[in-house]
Amino acid sequence: MTTMNSDATLPRLPFSAISEAEATPCRGKQRVLLVLDGQRLTVELQMLALKRCVHLANRLDILLVNSPQAATFLLGGLLLRLEHSGIDYCLASAEGEPGVEAARYLQRFRSIELVIVDGPSTLEKCRRLTQPEPGKRVRRIISLSEPMV
Repeated sequence: MTTMNSDATLPRLPFSAISEAEATPCRGKQRVLLVLDGQRLTVELQMLALKRCVHLANRLDILLVNSPQAATFLLGGLLLRLEHSGIDYCLASAEGEPGVEAARYLQRFRSIELVIVDGPSTLEKCRRLTQPEPGKRVRRIISLSEPMV
């Protein structure tokens, strides 16, 4: 009989700081794209992503760009915590510049309402490349480094 990976086999993520209230899904959630650069993926970044996504997403698309094997393994802890929080997610990967890859992803999945990126440089590139079509609703694009509102 095989067993699934447990927290003991994945990197420890100090998510104990997330309170019960933060882990409780709220109403009015949306489909969210989380864009992470695998070259810059850290435990702290994952903590920020989890906090944001628990509050905002009922469906989370994660786009991991330029992901070395270590980053994919590190992401396992975040995925387990998303499942525990009841967030439906889909993981995709790409190679290239994160802003460009995010724009390509958004072309394919137009129902995404919010984009969360890992840093200011990806944020600016995403904003330039994802101008709304005439008559279409503007997507919000935010960075994990911005304060939550």
